[in-house]
Amino acid sequence: MKQVFLGAVLSLCVSVDAFASATLPRVVSINLCADQMVMLLADPAQILALSRLSREQAGSRLHEQAMNFPQVQPVAEDIVPLAPDVIVTGPYTSRYTLSLLDELGLSVESLEIAESVESMFSNMRRVGRVLHRESQAEEQIAALTARLARIDERVAVLNLSQSGSGLDLPRAAVYDANGYTVGLKSLRGEAMRRAGWHNVATDMGVESYGVLQLEDMIRLAPEALIESPYSQGTYSRGQMLAEHPALRRSGIDPMVISLPSNETICAGPWLVDVIERLLFARESLQAGAS
Repeated sequence: MKQVFLGAVLSLCVSVDAFASATLPRVVSINLCADQMVMLLADPAQILALSRLSREQAGSRLHEQAMNFPQVQPVAEDIVPLAPDVIVTGPYTSRYTLSLLDELGLSVESLEIAESVESMFSNMRRVGRVLHRESQAEEQIAALTARLARIDERVAVLNLSQSGSGLDLPRAAVYDANGYTVGLKSLRGEAMRRAGWHNVATDMGVESYGVLQLEDMIRLAPEALIESPYSQGTYSRGQMLAEHPALRRSGIDPMVISLPSNETICAGPWLVDVIERLLFARESLQAGAS
């Protein structure tokens, strides 16, 4: 009798779970960053399709997971036949596509570009809300917040030791192909700030995105260069700028910190991984100098 009862309870639980999954909104994502937010939070059964960029290793941190789902182009002809309950996208979707989807009465949620931890959390909560997965979003945010608190403690210790020795924060620059760089209003700028680096691009007035000329780099003399090449192992004249002989002749010999491009294009939990990696590099640099 006990086994029969337990079997009935188990069967009821399975039925309840199946019903809950069936009543969750079905979603199509048509934006690289939205793809990843959806995969992070959705029940897999909710996902009807993702964008074709979702499987790009250089762009998507979750490219392997994306192999489990169909792909669509960001056009109404691909989306409408799937009859999704909600479509999640970003700011660069064609306005003609968005207008047509609106005319057809389809629900569209457009995520903002996240350039900070807080804006990343905001997007997670928004996706959690539209997918009826609020608790999953809050669980992930709580875990990330705890990790960030531990990072803050390590940074505070480093800052105290540096100020005690009369040294300023270590200086670093994002230095991508053709001298492309970022300021504080960017994902890597946020990561640098939280890891306790001084971003020399701010000395040139760069707030979000800009360029540091070779002469600027020599004058600013950062102790670290942060790169995030989209096509690792490929060659271009722009990519070779960081190897220019003038940098070496000037006496600059910075640490080079290489970050995976799929961790710097879109904001997600991996942003905390990036912060930790930059903090570890800072700790290594400081240990070598002591």
